[in-house]
Amino acid sequence: MGSDPSLTYAFDRVQDTWQTMATRGEFTEQTLDKFGLLLKRCERYMQLRGAVVLGDVTADLAEDFVTARGRSRHGRVTDSAAATMRLRRSVVRTAYRTLRELGLSDADPARDIVLPARAIGGVRPLAEDEVIDLRHRASFVTRPSRHGAAAALALAGGHSGEIGHIRVRDLDVNHRRVRMHGSTKVDARWCPLDDWGLNVLTSRAEFVSARQLRKESAPNARLAVSDRHGSDAYLQARACVALGDLLRRIGLGDEEDVKPSSITAWAAVAEFERTGRIEDAARRLGLRSLDRAAAVVGYTWRTSSAEDGQEAVGA
Repeated sequence: MGSDPSLTYAFDRVQDTWQTMATRGEFTEQTLDKFGLLLKRCERYMQLRGAVVLGDVTADLAEDFVTARGRSRHGRVTDSAAATMRLRRSVVRTAYRTLRELGLSDADPARDIVLPARAIGGVRPLAEDEVIDLRHRASFVTRPSRHGAAAALALAGGHSGEIGHIRVRDLDVNHRRVRMHGSTKVDARWCPLDDWGLNVLTSRAEFVSARQLRKESAPNARLAVSDRHGSDAYLQARACVALGDLLRRIGLGDEEDVKPSSITAWAAVAEFERTGRIEDAARRLGLRSLDRAAAVVGYTWRTSSAEDGQEAVGA
């Protein structure tokens, strides 16, 4: 194989690693299937353009794949929608993060690809590859940490002002959900948990419960901050510190449009992409305004219809 592995070997190793990550809940099954299919298309696209080994993949080739024209669900070859390009970029970036961990590459050919911003305003939601990296980094701990709990609550749709208030009693394991308390600006609600979030919060609940001096105090133990008394502002600040630490761990600490609220915004984007209904995105975050929810996910509903996603990369 030499020092520069073949594209097929490298991407097969990536797929194997993603399968392992999926067993830990860092990938959902839906995301694993979607990313796996797109990585195969990426490999085929690059091989058709002469890339045989990893060293043949340039930033220009990665950008060509991300922005390539595709075939719509109606069979027409068209320019790629922004959502399609963002997804392709996420696949390439996640693949190369995995390759770096495997010691097979130190490159990131999609790093500087600039695509239309999703959010309207000063804060953007995390991209799918960034969420996968966030889960991955939060999982590498020796014990159930407040960082992991804060990330799980934010990815479920909790705002920073709510996260510090969540206690063991708010976790409904049987129904795979967590109760968000709401505030003066957002409604109280139940937020669903994926496999990773459920595992992280269950482990954290067991950990903080075991540390209580009295058994009856366990339901009142906080999941993401210490149990010491603090004002609402203090609890929100501690949640933001934990989320900010994780964002720095995945290399996003210096990006001006990435804030702790970017993690929460991803939950709204995921819900909107799952159902196609802005009302569902609003309910996930407890928002009372559809305009505000649309701004969070970057959906200009007053002037445009939903994007017509591409089924295949044009090649």
